[in-house]
Amino acid sequence: MEHTKRVFENKDKWWDMLSRFIDVLRINLYIVDEKSQIILPPEESKYGGRFLAKEELGFDLIPNLSLSIEKFFPQGKYLEARNRFDLFSYAIPIELNDKHTVAYVIVGPVILNRKSDVEQYKILAEKYNVDSTQLIDGINEIRIVSNVMMNSILDLLSVIVRDSVDLTLKDKELDQLKVGQNEITQEFKDFAHDLYSEVQLDEMLITLLDIALKITQTECGSIMVLDADGDHLSVKASRGLNSGNIDNVHLKLGEGIAGLAALENTPFLIRGDQADNRIKPFLKRSEIKHSLVMPLVSKDHVFGILNLHTKENNDKIDENLENLKYLSKLLSSAL
Repeated sequence: MEHTKRVFENKDKWWDMLSRFIDVLRINLYIVDEKSQIILPPEESKYGGRFLAKEELGFDLIPNLSLSIEKFFPQGKYLEARNRFDLFSYAIPIELNDKHTVAYVIVGPVILNRKSDVEQYKILAEKYNVDSTQLIDGINEIRIVSNVMMNSILDLLSVIVRDSVDLTLKDKELDQLKVGQNEITQEFKDFAHDLYSEVQLDEMLITLLDIALKITQTECGSIMVLDADGDHLSVKASRGLNSGNIDNVHLKLGEGIAGLAALENTPFLIRGDQADNRIKPFLKRSEIKHSLVMPLVSKDHVFGILNLHTKENNDKIDENLENLKYLSKLLSSAL
């Protein structure tokens, strides 16, 4: 319990982060401790919150603010619960360095793949003695996601939450650290914090890139980030590319396809040689069948570029463009 208090001592900071995630994902989030007591409650007025607040609607979040984690069962890296109305919730374990689970982020409810028809919900409402109008209204505010997209959301959330926990504990360690008999300077603390944050950002970018490649079924990609002055882009994460060709790449803002996308905050979809006339002069690799160059935005400013491309014809870039935007917004809201 002491570990949990250390991690969630600043509840306002955690609530601010969860609220941003909820607004981006349009999915409810809340946190319970290892004894199933609510640390941060769900948003009752949004995205299925009524299912969590009313016991008769099936998730058993009862008035004493507890949730039985035993209702969740292992599903890959995460835990999954399914209620009587075919709504799903997921639990992401929050672990310390010793792998001890101190809490869970609960994600949901969501509808997987497709909703049932209205008549089916009316039948269920009668079966469980629930007001059918209330049930259907609640169902209509819940997001429908595919299995692949749900796993992608969980993977990215897991990394963001883990890094937030690590950074919280690291800041506490720095506050207690001394050199000899003297406390270390605030300047050193700030430097160590920034360095640690930079390492975590790199990890989050790699996770985003891996997810993007997976859901679009592309084999090559990179994420470029603007420097502190906002003048140049350099590669921070890559997959399937020759490191010798990208390690020293520094594009000026407005230079090349990525530089233009960053300057104008505009994505470019490229199918073979079919592309915006402004970028056609840069298309020099005929073996690439399909590409996406998409700005990454935080606090209304472009901070980087996601590049994906494939030499095959069976990619799923087009149908996952909105999903990529959701995931990039999730990452951006953590920065």
